[in-house]
Amino acid sequence: MTQIQTTSSFTTESIQAWFIAQIAEQTSIDPEDIDVNDRFDNFGLNSARAMLIASRAEKMLGFQLSPSWLWHYPTIAGLSQRLAEEAQQLEADLLQTLDHRNPSPSPQRNRNQINS
Repeated sequence: MTQIQTTSSFTTESIQAWFIAQIAEQTSIDPEDIDVNDRFDNFGLNSARAMLIASRAEKMLGFQLSPSWLWHYPTIAGLSQRLAEEAQQLEADLLQTLDHRNPSPSPQRNRNQINS
């Protein structure tokens, strides 16, 4: 049986903490000095380091980040909230798909199987 990894553990707060750790690692800024409401461009990330963080985020979350999200959500707080919402929506879509593929057995079918 294949185990499906869901994204329910990705909260806004957990994603924020992850971004803080990544930015601190890439810039040598003390994590305590990183404000989630500061714009990403205030952290001094060059494009290569920013792309590395984005690639790691995609691997962690299990979905591709839209390049426009950094434009629309230019802070750790804003982007983390958007990513958490996306993760929750993808999980809901996955669960709905699985429900449609594996419908619950109807009570009538169960009775027929028992009586057979």
